[in-house]
Amino acid sequence: MKSMSTDTAAVKRKWNGDDWVRITIRLILIIFAVVYIYPIIFAGITSFKTLPEFYTNIWAMPQKFLYRNYVDAFYTGKIGEYFFNSVLIAVLSIVSIQIISTMAAYALTRLKIPHTNLILLLFFALQILPTETIIIPLYVEMTKIGLMRIQYVPIILAYVGWSIPGSTIILKNFFDTVPQELLEAARIDGCGEIRSLFKITLPLMKSAICTVATMNLNFVWGELMWAQISTLLTDKGLPLTVGLLNFKGQISTNWPQLCAAIIIVVLPLYTLFLFTQKYFIAGLTAGGVKG
Repeated sequence: MKSMSTDTAAVKRKWNGDDWVRITIRLILIIFAVVYIYPIIFAGITSFKTLPEFYTNIWAMPQKFLYRNYVDAFYTGKIGEYFFNSVLIAVLSIVSIQIISTMAAYALTRLKIPHTNLILLLFFALQILPTETIIIPLYVEMTKIGLMRIQYVPIILAYVGWSIPGSTIILKNFFDTVPQELLEAARIDGCGEIRSLFKITLPLMKSAICTVATMNLNFVWGELMWAQISTLLTDKGLPLTVGLLNFKGQISTNWPQLCAAIIIVVLPLYTLFLFTQKYFIAGLTAGGVKG
């Protein structure tokens, strides 16, 4: 009898304002998820179609899944070459960003550098500065010193320079959460700053490093404006974002082949996030908690 009354009370419970807020938030999140995911699903379906099938009905499923588009995109469309260039640019850029920003954040946290707040304020100002305001002066200066004709160099230098301020700010927030007592105990035991960084601090910051690396990879992998400008003087070292533009013809475009190339571009990011989402989410939530 008691169980029946409890169930009846649960059924008769009136919805309050919090219930409506939760439902509204979930609906908004579902809408955003559909908006972001549907283009990828559409590109995936289109990538298996023939060109006549695409123009007959762009919304229909393919009559037969055609893998030839991926082969043509990879070899004929040179996506394989562009993919290698993007991987090389991403690896060199992210490794450089991680090393420099980690050292800078550790120094700002531990070494009692004068005017630390002013330095962080300048980093923040650089971070919010629109990229479009920097591109023209950067292009002029790199052209004057002869860097624009060197393969990979201008694009990597720009990505590293743009990403260091924001990465340093994020990592410093994580360094602030590391218990100072732990570092002081290591110093008493004769552990220097460099050894303390690599033996104690960095192992505690795996999630933070993964978060920063993932965010920078997302930027480096998908950036187009500077990638296109920095490769104007050469046809070598083109990344995937610039290479995709070659699939669009002046008269007509092979849309199924272009969609296959798009899937090749986005698949590594989705796969990487799938395996690192635990560390990425932990890094996003841990930075605001004092340890």
